[in-house]
Amino acid sequence: MPLLRFLTLLCCLLSLNTYALILKGVDIPEVLPADESRPALKLNGASMRVMYLLVDAYIGELYLENPSSDPEQIFADDGYKRMVFHIMTRKVSGRRIASVMNEALELNVSAAELEAYEEKLDMLTELFQGRLKRGEQGVAEYIPGVGTRIIMKGENRGIIPGKDFYNALLTVWIGENPVSREFKEGILGLAQNDSVSKTKKRTKRIEK
Repeated sequence: MPLLRFLTLLCCLLSLNTYALILKGVDIPEVLPADESRPALKLNGASMRVMYLLVDAYIGELYLENPSSDPEQIFADDGYKRMVFHIMTRKVSGRRIASVMNEALELNVSAAELEAYEEKLDMLTELFQGRLKRGEQGVAEYIPGVGTRIIMKGENRGIIPGKDFYNALLTVWIGENPVSREFKEGILGLAQNDSVSKTKKRTKRIEK
């Protein structure tokens, strides 16, 4: 077999395993390859955040160094973690995302903890400044031993120190009072909603 043909075939075969899920037409990678700043991360789960029962707001994706379906194990784990907000609305402000997260935190942490996080929540709002359009992403990732790094549209915005704050943010998705039970189950990899199709072949897309 000619070398060029062989390489083309090899690339095609490798590309079949690039994505684990297709959610509302969005390809969600199964693995985020390691780079100079972090190890490889595996998709723990993904789900659509629906607002007001009919508006697709964003696709939440949780990537972990050590995947788990147990929230307590995820909170306790000291590995690298990444929360991805893949925007599905026409546009949204980063401040709005931070504001919604702040409101959701009130249902998952004590009043004393919320007061203790006040300065860090202000930092979160500041780092999330800007607008995101459909298809763009905001990221909150935990760097072991450092804290929460905020990334907007691929731009590093800054770091909020401490693991406890990142765990607090995670409670919005997988805490006792998540944004929704269906969303929590999707993020934990326990269930798929009707909009998600698992596939290894990008040619077999399913959109609902």
